[in-house]
Amino acid sequence: MKTILLTGASGRIGRCLRHALRDDYRLVLFNRSVLDDLGRSETLIRGDTTDAAAIEAAARGADVIVDMAGVSDMAPFRERLLPTNILGTYNVFEAARVAGVPRVVYASTHHVVGYYPAGRRIDENVPYRPSSMYGVTKCFAEATGRLYADKAGLQVICLRIGFFRDRPLEERHLAVWISPGDMGRLVRCAIEAPAVRFEIVYGISNNTRRWWDLGRAQQALGYEPRDDAEAYAGELLQGPSEAWADRVGRVGGSKCDVPFMP
Repeated sequence: MKTILLTGASGRIGRCLRHALRDDYRLVLFNRSVLDDLGRSETLIRGDTTDAAAIEAAARGADVIVDMAGVSDMAPFRERLLPTNILGTYNVFEAARVAGVPRVVYASTHHVVGYYPAGRRIDENVPYRPSSMYGVTKCFAEATGRLYADKAGLQVICLRIGFFRDRPLEERHLAVWISPGDMGRLVRCAIEAPAVRFEIVYGISNNTRRWWDLGRAQQALGYEPRDDAEAYAGELLQGPSEAWADRVGRVGGSKCDVPFMP
């Protein structure tokens, strides 16, 4: 049974992954707050990824780090994004190197390409076009993962996660939604995939209207999503179906319009 160090265990995705993984893995939950519903295979370590010594200690003995910690939305850059998404991300990769953890599965975001026009089919090789400073911090993270894969020999998988909820809530989500079930399947594939050095894959469900190529997720990881946001299209479309991408505008949606936060 592999030992997985899961950061951000109390977050929305962290909670989903605990339920999806804890029957088959030993989970070490690295989290700032108390968790009072630990399962038999779960151990809690209180800490913050901005504390290098704490995350390095927690990483010892792990087979994989699944890094779901971080600020996952718009926030002031200096106050919140810089310490958590920049320093904290660096600390996780460095902890993996120092502790000898061979693989890091990292929660990136589709907002690294959020400024592309909605409706354009893109893959993991397109240049970055972040939608916000939040997206910029994830560009940094992906580049850091590439460096640690090349220079330190880590196995790194960056998941460009779409909109994660029980169901899509607006037109844009018809392309970018990932269901809880598919989120669990994707991370499990990332944990188990053989012969990985560095991969960027899109974390979305099998959406009929998706804008992103799932080829690498399928080929490198064996990911086969089962859910489709199209089941909700009838209630979410705000006009003619053929013009829905024009109404969305850009991949990142409203985040592209939010002013800079200092």
